[in-house]
Amino acid sequence: MIDPACLSCDVAPWRLSGTVYGALLNHTPQLQAMGADVNAAPYKAAPQYPVLQVRPRNTLCSDGAAVAVPTTPGAVEVGVSLGIVIGRTACRVARADATSVISGYLVAAELSLPCASHYRPAVRMKARDGFTVLGPVTAAERVANPDALVAEVVIDGQEVFSGNTGERVRIVAELVEAVTEFMTLQAGDVLLLGASTPAPQAQAGQSVTMGLEGLGTVAFSLVPELAAGLDRANVVPVKEPKANTTTARVAYAGAIHTAFPHPQGVQLADGRVLSEDAVQWLPPFEVGTILALGLNYADHLKELSKELTVTAKDEPLVFLKGPGSLVGHRGVTRRPSGVQFMHYECELAVVIGQTARHVKRQDAMEHVAGYTVCNDYAIRDYLENWYRPNLRVKNRDDATALGPWFVPAALVPNPHALSLRTLVNGKETQRGTTANMVNDIPALIEYLSSFMTLQAGDVILTGTPEGVINVNVGDEVVCEIEGIGRLHNTLVGDAPFGR
Repeated sequence: MIDPACLSCDVAPWRLSGTVYGALLNHTPQLQAMGADVNAAPYKAAPQYPVLQVRPRNTLCSDGAAVAVPTTPGAVEVGVSLGIVIGRTACRVARADATSVISGYLVAAELSLPCASHYRPAVRMKARDGFTVLGPVTAAERVANPDALVAEVVIDGQEVFSGNTGERVRIVAELVEAVTEFMTLQAGDVLLLGASTPAPQAQAGQSVTMGLEGLGTVAFSLVPELAAGLDRANVVPVKEPKANTTTARVAYAGAIHTAFPHPQGVQLADGRVLSEDAVQWLPPFEVGTILALGLNYADHLKELSKELTVTAKDEPLVFLKGPGSLVGHRGVTRRPSGVQFMHYECELAVVIGQTARHVKRQDAMEHVAGYTVCNDYAIRDYLENWYRPNLRVKNRDDATALGPWFVPAALVPNPHALSLRTLVNGKETQRGTTANMVNDIPALIEYLSSFMTLQAGDVILTGTPEGVINVNVGDEVVCEIEGIGRLHNTLVGDAPFGR
């Protein structure tokens, strides 16, 4: 059994400042055991690139936590994973140089509801409160070989799993190389190597300890969800005063400012008036968790009907994005060379204003602070399936534009009756209405808050209507939503990004 006393703690997990990303289907025996199933519809083939998930902030907790288990199914999978802690900005890191960007390692417990398939499972399976338990960080120089660590899981004092970190499709350096090819990792980010599958299952009332050789252990207890105070009937929405001023966030003269609309451009809070191009536009609010909807417009579903098997009974298709994907109004987005089909997606972005957990539909809009415009680019070439778009398609650096304005909910009487349109080089190429959403805003908030705590600053990207077309280097793309604003973005090639 791994001795927790061997732990050499350098950094407590709550001091980690970044985003946690987890690798799915990175366990070689798992893929081998799946056999022909990996080629079955709707996925059609084994993944060619890392299948990643974002472990959002509501999932993160530390050693000793009590984690709530829903009464149905009443059990959770408890997988032990190696956490790779990034120590400096990591972009296009070669395999041979991977160790230079790694500052440490940690033990991570990746919890999940039991899944029939681990190939991009529904977000509610893994993004639940407390479902990522992180141990302390051990400095990288104290770990001789991270690809040969003994792993174990103990439930109620009995060892139920033993393995090692080496049985991976991509070992540590290979995963770092593959991920940083398309997205930049920042200091404080954690990249989870992925748990061995099938993972052991545990039930409410049991205690779990898991460890990795040389890194010590992490322990947690499982409790019934109702015992954790999550009874839907006990949650009452808090009536808070709503803001009524449209604002932006801009960088100017070495500082970040709140800005307001002005006939000549923008007005800073200190009264200075500047032209739009005199400032750097940032996302117009402090962004928390980014939740993106796929296939959420009826006309877009119809447009793709020959390629899909979704039905009206399917739950919302939600995936998570990391903060490195964001760029502001008038920003630039890279279109990689050799890509055949890269398209915009004009979307209404819904900003959460207060904590939301087990929110009823009729109370959902009380939790909305306001709205902004989103242009969520996707590279169709990299789409291995439509059902849970991989991060290589959707989480690329600076490929999700937000802005220019945060418009308070009080100024938008009916967010379900807004026209959307996109113009490419001044020509309208997309037009739709938010009335055509498959899952409207209250339905999305009710669904998401049923398994995860939404917090102020979290944003829901509600999907795009039909009419997406390929765009090229040099194109200016304007996404416009009635009453919310006009978001400008320009596509550039590899050179400005040093590629």
